[in-house]
Amino acid sequence: MFVPALALATLPLASCGGRKPEPPPCAPDTRCLTVTPEGKVDPAGTSVAQCTGVFPDYIVPAELFPPDYAGPWFALAQDFPPQPPPAQDLPWRKIDFKAGKAEADAYLYALRDYSFEGMIEADFRPRQDTTRRWFHVPLMNYHHGRELVHGVTEERPLGDGELGLEPGVEVRNFAVGFYNEIGAYTIGQVLARPHDPDLSKARFGQGAMVFKILFSAARSEDFQDPDRDILAGAPQWQIAAGDKDDATGAPRLTPVRLLQMDVAVADDRAKPSGWVFGTFAFDRDATDEPAWKRLRPVGLMWGNDPGYTPGDQKAGKPLRESIVSDQIPAYAAGHLGWAGRVNGPVDNPVSACMSCHQVAQYPVAADLGPFRDACDPDKKRLYWFRNLKAGEAFGAVDPHTCEPVTAKEQPPVSLDLSLQLASAVQSVKSYKNVNPCSPPPEPLQGMPVSPIEEPRIVR
Repeated sequence: MFVPALALATLPLASCGGRKPEPPPCAPDTRCLTVTPEGKVDPAGTSVAQCTGVFPDYIVPAELFPPDYAGPWFALAQDFPPQPPPAQDLPWRKIDFKAGKAEADAYLYALRDYSFEGMIEADFRPRQDTTRRWFHVPLMNYHHGRELVHGVTEERPLGDGELGLEPGVEVRNFAVGFYNEIGAYTIGQVLARPHDPDLSKARFGQGAMVFKILFSAARSEDFQDPDRDILAGAPQWQIAAGDKDDATGAPRLTPVRLLQMDVAVADDRAKPSGWVFGTFAFDRDATDEPAWKRLRPVGLMWGNDPGYTPGDQKAGKPLRESIVSDQIPAYAAGHLGWAGRVNGPVDNPVSACMSCHQVAQYPVAADLGPFRDACDPDKKRLYWFRNLKAGEAFGAVDPHTCEPVTAKEQPPVSLDLSLQLASAVQSVKSYKNVNPCSPPPEPLQGMPVSPIEEPRIVR
């Protein structure tokens, strides 16, 4: 373990505030704590934290546990490597992703297959994967936090007729992400002091790779044409998302289906950021087995095409740092990012994969994209579509004018395009959320940043 399991024996074992539901709301042989929503151990708390290591697996309101739920329970993969992993033969390194659509697709499929090998059989529970090691980002527990079955967190909802939904229908979406060993080493270094993250260590090594699978709660009847349900045949999970039984009002599990997969990899051929981002969408017409492999490429990007606007797109000018796949499902092709840049079906079409992730920094001093009315015209929007060098922070933007400004408190530090890491760091440093599984050994360092002035990272 990258830090000693300090104070693990000092908190009460199976301390669930005396309520002791049957069966208990945690996995056997884990520490089950009654806490506040912010993570503070409190017998009067309304939430439950499960501890299998230094970081909580989940912190979930007690009211969300379905009656008689007996598992499985999500377990955070957090035994981060204490040393950089040895060099590996990574299959995508043999492919020139910039060469054309066929090569871009091959690069994406190499990333997908590397991610899925062993994980499909393990039901995406890293501790059961015997092929390679995968890890979660800790401390994503406090805002749209991890749920107790699969550890998914809530993503952007879909509505307003998006993807063929009925007008007025809004559906919730959920995701869980995994880093390979190379990426996990960096996460462990940043969070080696769980209550005082070291931002100077937030630079991922070559070959660091992350994938995220996204699920939608959309049902066939939510679409304008139920017979063209875009998720027909998709893999399904059951998650504890807070839905209630219509007859009894008791919590029940929510069925969700696979919609999207995002991938990102540190690749030094991608200048200047050093990252390639890609995304897939589920294709109901595909016949691959297992159904997880019915994901088809949307495309990839290694830069933001600075200066490229919808006017350029309308004029037929090609993007130079994005490749949209010929295999993209039709509904995903209608939901690309700004000016046709690569973007997933769940993502906000005002942004794009890389432009959104390059805002990962601390302190959080800018929105994830030019979402506000103040960001018109295109000249202001283009600030999000710069090409930043590896380790270069996005900077601060005034939310009222959408203009770049000097940061009020301290200059933002880049978190190397990891929004998951940004969410964890912000929870600790800005919102002062508590890690109940490992109490702080000493007072936190530095001045808090006001959450009122700081947009919350939700991915």
